[in-house]
Amino acid sequence: MGSDPPRSREGGFTLLEMLVALSIISIAALTLVRLDAYAVRTAGDLDESTMAGIVAQNRAVELWTDPAPPTIGASASSVANAGRNWRIEQRVAKTADDSLLRVDLLVRPESGNGQAALTIIRPSR
Repeated sequence: MGSDPPRSREGGFTLLEMLVALSIISIAALTLVRLDAYAVRTAGDLDESTMAGIVAQNRAVELWTDPAPPTIGASASSVANAGRNWRIEQRVAKTADDSLLRVDLLVRPESGNGQAALTIIRPSR
């Protein structure tokens, strides 16, 4: 009887190939998890920045509609809005035109990230 037929290599993966594939999949999964955490954190910051912008616009409307002009100089105040406390920094300065005032507003949450800046021009009388 003749010699044994040549053995063909059986299909499948070796242990080393499986370890390499698992390492690549693990790295990709960790990258996606970190990206997801970044997206959640960014969405939270965007929410606070949006609310800070709304608080700044509300303050600007108050300043614009108040018949008495604001006092020239810097001041700070706190306000509650949307269930959060906000710090409003306000700077009022004269402009080249004596009949106008420049008002710079900076709004930040008392705790957390995000801020909004807004500048308006209003009559000085």
